[in-house]
Amino acid sequence: MSIGANFDLFSGSDLHTKIREGVRARIRLGREAVEDAAASFEDSENRFLAYMPTSEVDAIRKAKRSAGSPQYTTIQIPYSYAVLLSAHTYWTSVFLGRNPVLQFAARHGEPEARVQAVDALIDYQMNVGRMIVPLYIWMHDAPKYSYGVLWNYWEEELINVAEIIEEPAVFMGMPLLGKKAKKIKRTKTIPGYVGNKIFNVRPQDCLLDPRVPLIQLQSGEFVGRYVDVSWNTIINGADSKKYIAENVIELQKRLKARHSQQNQRIHGSSQVQLPGDLVGEGISLTTPDIADIGFVSLVEIYIRLIPKNWHLGKGASPEIWIFTLADDEILLEARPHGALHGKFPVFILPYEIDGYAQRTRSMLEILKPLEDTMTWLVNTHFYNVRSALNNQFVYDPSRIVTKDLTSGSAERLIRLKEAAWGTDVRASIMQLPVVDVTQGHIRDMQLLADMIQRVSGVTDNIMGMVNAGGRKTATEVRTSSSFGINRLKTTAEYWSAGDYSLMAQIMLQNTQQYYELERQFKIAGDLLDPQQAPFRAVSPEDIQGFFDFVPVDGTMPIDRFAQANLWRELLAGMRNIPELQGQYKIGGIFEWMAQLAGMRNIKQFRVQVVPDAQAAAAMQAGNTVPIGGANGNRNAGAGGGGAERDYSRIPEPGQVSGMGTTG
Repeated sequence: MSIGANFDLFSGSDLHTKIREGVRARIRLGREAVEDAAASFEDSENRFLAYMPTSEVDAIRKAKRSAGSPQYTTIQIPYSYAVLLSAHTYWTSVFLGRNPVLQFAARHGEPEARVQAVDALIDYQMNVGRMIVPLYIWMHDAPKYSYGVLWNYWEEELINVAEIIEEPAVFMGMPLLGKKAKKIKRTKTIPGYVGNKIFNVRPQDCLLDPRVPLIQLQSGEFVGRYVDVSWNTIINGADSKKYIAENVIELQKRLKARHSQQNQRIHGSSQVQLPGDLVGEGISLTTPDIADIGFVSLVEIYIRLIPKNWHLGKGASPEIWIFTLADDEILLEARPHGALHGKFPVFILPYEIDGYAQRTRSMLEILKPLEDTMTWLVNTHFYNVRSALNNQFVYDPSRIVTKDLTSGSAERLIRLKEAAWGTDVRASIMQLPVVDVTQGHIRDMQLLADMIQRVSGVTDNIMGMVNAGGRKTATEVRTSSSFGINRLKTTAEYWSAGDYSLMAQIMLQNTQQYYELERQFKIAGDLLDPQQAPFRAVSPEDIQGFFDFVPVDGTMPIDRFAQANLWRELLAGMRNIPELQGQYKIGGIFEWMAQLAGMRNIKQFRVQVVPDAQAAAAMQAGNTVPIGGANGNRNAGAGGGGAERDYSRIPEPGQVSGMGTTG
């Protein structure tokens, strides 16, 4: 990516101070919006951990249990945890089960070869650029926090490789005999991955413009993020002209003089450890001889501004600029974004459908009251059971030895006092009748579970469990699943039409703008013609044009085994229709069926048909022999020394009709 020259904003100048204050004001505005939602984010993190933070009462009970005194603890029902993961499984299957994951179609009649080139190049970036994992986390953050944040940039990786080699002593180009070779360090710079990169940002670290709705992020004035980077990253940025070298030197002086820096990131849940939390007090990663500053807290912010108003040029039209503020004091970066798409490279995935809110609710927030009620029902029920097991008694302390009654021994011998000797024991002690008033709590929990499924749209069938109530037909199970899937399908279509589609478009436009190489790429998806080579060369000219992202329709990927069985039935039906046999390639259909069933190497068994003259020449040269052997005996069995095998005796793969292969 062409970084471009930074504006000359040297630390301490009047212009630097003015620009810094403008950046600070927008950081404060975005931070206030995050702080308002910080408590909700923290609660969602705690709830997703499937347990609540240990209370003081539970800590006391734990200490008593360790001392040998039986105690009970509070149970947190992680029902929303199960619901969230079930919904996440559906969404990832829908979005990431396609091949290729991001698909494009020509908009203005671009040839199919260019569509192939675009799909192949984006698929390469998706796999080699390791984008699948950030997409998984993106779709996980949306129901967990209420929205997920994804960031994009163009990467041109350069890898520095250092090695120690022995260099012989030479004089005027001639090696000197008897001279010992010297050990020297040699560093090579190797070009690495070139393409789009995406990464996740915690909602607590993302600074959004609160003056626009969440789904209209691109209409806002700014978007930013908190990030901690190593000092090596700062040095690399200065070497590549990304950061202002003079300001990097000034930052180094400030950090060395203070040995600490301001970090305004919102931590989040106390149960979650962020990177750097494990470095305790008093631990130093530096020595007097090795000057290492460690990690630096930065704020990277994109601002849509008018350069003339910010004294950054004479432009009177809005432009997107990138600023990086270190230690809340020094601007390391101030440059135009330069991307032709003209948008913030930030994508928001909201869980709840809302066109006006600055922040929507998460799935965990919506289900919280119902889950808390389930937790109360189960804990009160077990508390009542424990009370019944504790054998509550009413006794006369003047006639009973109290310490015998209250001892924790399983075999208690309760003695009467001397004054009660010879009296009726039943008049000295009586057990209280116990009535379980919480018997209906477990039944009420099922009602709440049904209500949670109605609210979230995640039914038992989607979770992988068949509804209770007797034997179910396949139609009943499919109908029940389809109703719940329709709810999740709507959310998937909403995401696909929103920033997921925008992410695909920006990745393609970045590729069209910055891609300068010509390489061989594997053709992605089903666009490969059987007669075509599986790889093709892709140059910058091959991906030029206008292409639309093919949206995700929200339906689950097709069951490959069920599809293979369907093709098998169609192939069996074709034998009764000669007209179809003349219109379609039976061999091609067979190969397609085998590949659907998971047999990737079926083509190696294909008979290679060659002209008679070529076969005769190969036989004359000894490169081929008849099937029956060199003597032409085609009917010789194993005992006759022939080469022919009875293929009809080979068992078929273990496959039950409609169930797919068994191994």
